[in-house]
Amino acid sequence: MASEAISSSIMIIGAVLGAAVLITAILPAIFSAGDTFGTVSSSAEQKLRTDFRIVNTYTAGGTTVQVWLKNVGNNRISIYDIQSSDVFIGYGSKYGRLGYNNDEVDGTFKYNLEPADGYWDIGETVEIFIKNTGMGEIGTNTVTFTFTLPNSVRRSVTFSKTG
Repeated sequence: MASEAISSSIMIIGAVLGAAVLITAILPAIFSAGDTFGTVSSSAEQKLRTDFRIVNTYTAGGTTVQVWLKNVGNNRISIYDIQSSDVFIGYGSKYGRLGYNNDEVDGTFKYNLEPADGYWDIGETVEIFIKNTGMGEIGTNTVTFTFTLPNSVRRSVTFSKTG
């Protein structure tokens, strides 16, 4: 009888320890998967709420291009996202990526956003200005422009030079 009590006690202690080890191993994996799902759905929601349109374009040839974009989404966009954006421009057989630089360095873009409150708010228009594409004169009539935000939301337009 005493041996049965000892055997039962050892079995119960073993089962409790086994359950504790199993819970310790499985619960962090479950919480980690939940965090990953939450991050992915938050990122997808942000992409769905972010939208903008290209409302006007201008180039008279040379190396200067101006494009106006309007925020038509449900998110305001930080100026840091604008500064981290990619601008792609192509004409003729030339195509390149331009990064942000407010000092009008060749092969870069700058932007103008009023009011300067740190955000591209819903309904506001931002002007993208390229003084020198870094790829030479725009000799063709057709120019392709793409603006891509860091969250991969992008818009493209193909337009003709003026004049």
